[in-house]
Amino acid sequence: MEGNYSKLADVVWHRAQVLVWLDLPLALVVRRIVYRSLRQLAGLDTSAQARRLTWNRAFFGRRSLLRTAVRKYRHNRPRYARQVAETAALGVRVVRLRSGRQANAWLAEQLGQR
Repeated sequence: MEGNYSKLADVVWHRAQVLVWLDLPLALVVRRIVYRSLRQLAGLDTSAQARRLTWNRAFFGRRSLLRTAVRKYRHNRPRYARQVAETAALGVRVVRLRSGRQANAWLAEQLGQR
C-alpha cells in the first residue's frame, strides 16, 4: 500500500511486514513542489495535471499547492510520528527515511543494487 493513508493505519499498518516512512524535511518538500510547479507552468510537463495548473493554484491562492503542503506537513507530521511508533510497538519493522539520498540508498539495497 502506498500513499497518505494514515486514516487506515489502525486497519492496515499492523498487517504489514515493513512500514516505510518518507519523513522528508519541509525545505525539501517545498523545493520539490516549487520545481515541479515551475516546470509545469513553463510547459515542460504536458500531463493533464500540468495543463490545469495556474500560478494561483500553484503558489498564490488560499488553497495553493504550496500553502496546502506546508499546512498539511505541520499538521500531519506529529500524527504520523505517533502512528508509526504505535505500529512499531506491534512488531512491524519501521524504516524511516529522512532524505532523498537515504531513500535512494534504501531502495537500491532492496533491489540488490548495492
